[in-house]
Amino acid sequence: MKTKRFICLLVVLAMLVSVAACVPTTGTTQPSATDDPQVPATTEPGTTEETPAPQAVSGEYLVWNIGMEPKTWDPQLNTSGSGGHVIINLYDGLVRDTKEGIKMATAESYEVSANAEGVADTVYTFTLREDAKWSDGQPVTANDFEYAWKRACSPEMASPYAFLITDYVKGAYEYFSGTGTREDVGVKALDERTLQVELVQPTAYFLNLVSFFTYMPCREDMASTGEGWEKDPAKCVTNGAFYLEEYKIGSHVLLKKNENFWNKDNVKLAGVKGLFITDATTSLQGYEAGEINVTSTLPGEEIPRLLAEDPNFVSEPALGTTYIEFNMDADVVNDVNVRKALSLAIDRKLICDQVLRNGAVPAAAFIAPTFKLSTGESLRATDEYGNVTTEFEIDPNGANVGKAQEYLAAAGYPNGEGFPELDLLYYESGSMSQIAEAVQQMWKENLGITVNLKVEEYAVFANTINSGNYTLSMTGWSADYNDPMTMLSLFTANGMNDARWRYKEYAGVPEDTTLNPENEAYDNAVIMASKTTGEERDGYLMQAEKVLMDEMVICPIYYATYTQVIDYGKVTGPGRTPIGQWDFQYYTVLGN
Repeated sequence: MKTKRFICLLVVLAMLVSVAACVPTTGTTQPSATDDPQVPATTEPGTTEETPAPQAVSGEYLVWNIGMEPKTWDPQLNTSGSGGHVIINLYDGLVRDTKEGIKMATAESYEVSANAEGVADTVYTFTLREDAKWSDGQPVTANDFEYAWKRACSPEMASPYAFLITDYVKGAYEYFSGTGTREDVGVKALDERTLQVELVQPTAYFLNLVSFFTYMPCREDMASTGEGWEKDPAKCVTNGAFYLEEYKIGSHVLLKKNENFWNKDNVKLAGVKGLFITDATTSLQGYEAGEINVTSTLPGEEIPRLLAEDPNFVSEPALGTTYIEFNMDADVVNDVNVRKALSLAIDRKLICDQVLRNGAVPAAAFIAPTFKLSTGESLRATDEYGNVTTEFEIDPNGANVGKAQEYLAAAGYPNGEGFPELDLLYYESGSMSQIAEAVQQMWKENLGITVNLKVEEYAVFANTINSGNYTLSMTGWSADYNDPMTMLSLFTANGMNDARWRYKEYAGVPEDTTLNPENEAYDNAVIMASKTTGEERDGYLMQAEKVLMDEMVICPIYYATYTQVIDYGKVTGPGRTPIGQWDFQYYTVLGN
């Protein structure tokens, strides 16, 4: 089943419990240390990694509010953004995504070659660092990666993110779907330090994929001990900059510097205390009291003040979009005229300017302007000032009420007469309720449609969306990796596709009831975009998005921003990764 539960909303960031400032180490016994590893000079063929200036390690822990407590941080089972933040600090993949691009991590180098049939760029051979070790001192081996990737593809595992492997690695989908075997999966440990991967077809963004947490290594002797192993400090053996020192349900996690990490000499934090504070006001109060060093859980109504007054407040464009998703199995919204009417009746600028007030950009299409074409240009059309312009009849600066009413009349509901009441599902987080209320009012005033709002706790919401028991949902997607395909792959016939927009039956979601032939053209464009490069690929990316938007399978609302405060008087660091993760590997507590 390549479905995945709803993940990573861009507005999920609104959360933060009682807090302690930078806290001293607890004295927990650290893993056995071996000889200090040397940081290699090369990051990938032809490039050199810049080493930060040496600084002494502080005895204090950086205090960071994670927000929502992760259900898991098992790399192959996690589906949440909060869990992803924890994973990236505990584990080190073959490569790492940074603001400077993809850099080598546990792998010191790689080569790309042709497969046995002569298809170029389909075989990746990674060489692992000789000094790569787990937190207990054991070496990280190619077998650990092979085990983890095949674990994610296992039918028994039912990993929600399995498709990020099964769509690309030869034999992986067959194993996942029960028509192939584990041995047929194109991931092989040739020896302790050499991992070979064969792809179904050339994939220009494969290294971006490999940076994602589902591709992180996993120790079989630990993961095989049963559910919840990753939350047990005695079993959670890691290979990243930190290891799990302590976990308190409903309170916090302590991540302590891993002295066996290959790059430990450049890790300047003694550790990180991650808090589970879900109330944005409490989170902000903790920061303003000097008790929290880093948080992205902030009250929306306070953003204008922070933007104007606090030099530690940072707002930057995000790789993702918040949107309303239509359930194509629901009769009332299976009509494209209805979907277009609902979309065009929304004043996106009003939502951004008066509800969010955080620099969010009104959306006129699905893919955010932060994603780039091969030319370096944005996928989005912009005016001379760089502002998003009208696309697919969506005016980012206001509602297109006249056209919306025309579409509703074409669907057989002039002035909304006879249109059934709709349920708009969302989950309570940040400004989500205010956005839903604004949309509710716009649809009533502009179309004469009555909308009932339905809110669910996040975990329940995720299950509802995944099961298809909804008509409309306020949802969103942030990038899993830095490429437009992270957005477009959602709506392929075999992808997550909670919209139920498929042209063929899919065994992973047997309850789908309506087939949509337009999805085939979308699928074909996505497939071509996955195996082409340059401007040819750009054309297929735009073609796929055009099909999606012409059918208005989703109703884009805004391109969100990452907003956070970082106490630069106490800590220093590079901010988030391109996909919004908190990677504390190069952070430092100042003044010690």
